[in-house]
Amino acid sequence: MSTLGIAIVNYMSADDTAGLVRSLVAHNTDPTAHVAITIVDNSDQQQELEPILEFARQHGLLARLIHGHGNVGYAAGNNLGARWLLEIGADVIWVLNPDTRIAGGALSSALTVGRAGDCAIGATTSIDADGGSRPDLGALDLWTGQSGQPPDRNAEGRTLTYVAGHSILITRGAFEKLNGFAEDFFLFYEEADIAVRSERLGIPITVVSDLEVEHAGGGATGASRDMKAKSITTYFHASRSCMIFFRKHYGYRLPLAVFARLLYAGKALLVAGPRAATAVVRGAIAGLLA
Repeated sequence: MSTLGIAIVNYMSADDTAGLVRSLVAHNTDPTAHVAITIVDNSDQQQELEPILEFARQHGLLARLIHGHGNVGYAAGNNLGARWLLEIGADVIWVLNPDTRIAGGALSSALTVGRAGDCAIGATTSIDADGGSRPDLGALDLWTGQSGQPPDRNAEGRTLTYVAGHSILITRGAFEKLNGFAEDFFLFYEEADIAVRSERLGIPITVVSDLEVEHAGGGATGASRDMKAKSITTYFHASRSCMIFFRKHYGYRLPLAVFARLLYAGKALLVAGPRAATAVVRGAIAGLLA
């Protein structure tokens, strides 16, 4: 029997996590699949999270809370969860944000990512504004470091397509080959880093079209496309991780990425005020010095 392991990193988002677990239980409809979940608590919500795990256990899921380590960041938190899931025999790791919900398909469909090979990474799907299904993929502009939707075609290598970080499927073989998420990223750019390293290692990306996931976005981090609504944490860590990403993978483009961040800081100053602009600059400096 194949095992699906689900890793959820919680940071002050117990209510969102509870909603996600309820949706997981509702879509655990295949009696032949073995499903285990781990909630990695990067805050201090053990009292709120234990009843959520007990609910999962009552509905046939193996569940564990990992806590007491403090806020180690999204990448390191997912590694903590994934490594426990691999220890108990998970064949596929499914990383989910607390503010996601399973909207369609059986959980066991996640195991089909392995059809692309022992080493593979998978994206789920979501419903777009027109009511159609689209893969949960993002694109990073390799000139500016800005993220968006994948273009119809790659414009001469300007964009990097990646599996959206709120819902990533990773086979055991791929996770072990990648050695998990890169922990130099505290928040943001983890999925872009995974995409670059996967391509270099020959690990394919596939889409599991039978799984549909809804994502609210920014539940714990304050991430938002509205610059006035973005949190200072988002401004800082997005800039820090952007610099780390370009230093690590595209050093020859780092000056352009720095210039783009300075322009972004100016825009943040005009739209969101001096605290936001300062956070962008501080984050960029921290990333350059990391």
